[in-house]
Amino acid sequence: MIQHLDTADYKQMLWKNGAGYTIELARSDGDSLDAFDWRISMADVKTSGDFSKFNGMQRILTVLKGVGIVLNIDDDSEHLKTLESAQFSGDSSTSCELIDGPIRDFNLIYNPEKWRSRYQWIFESASTEIFSSADLIFIFNQSVEPLEIEVDRQVFCLTHQQSLKIEQQKALKKLVLKSQHLKKTCLIELTRI
Repeated sequence: MIQHLDTADYKQMLWKNGAGYTIELARSDGDSLDAFDWRISMADVKTSGDFSKFNGMQRILTVLKGVGIVLNIDDDSEHLKTLESAQFSGDSSTSCELIDGPIRDFNLIYNPEKWRSRYQWIFESASTEIFSSADLIFIFNQSVEPLEIEVDRQVFCLTHQQSLKIEQQKALKKLVLKSQHLKKTCLIELTRI
């Protein structure tokens, strides 16, 4: 099944710690923030502070917009600028310090005992061919330019912050991300263990 998701399809919800709002793009089954196997979301971070814990989960975070953050993970820290990513355990004590004003981040949270993940940003302007047999393929366009994607000879056009969600039954899919002057695309592949 292929779904072309627009920003109107995304769901806004309160953070688990109640300190802000998440824009949920997609998730596995489950209605609460404690009962899902994977979730893809964006969040507007307006103040420095603590992150919610997601025990037993793995997290990957990318700064989409803004100058950047210092991500404090347990006893370590990592400085992230726009379109830079970090991975960390949902069990970790995590907080952030805003560098110079608010940011918007992009997040994958998943259960590593049930899923293997591949998370990558694609920036080259040339056409990109990808073959994948992942159970879930998720493509997110961060560029202000439209992104044309061909999936098994079907063509989809994603505008800024639109997504393509492909769920399949172990069939190998051919994806072609057509040439685009300023490609800023996140490709997430999740495979059941």
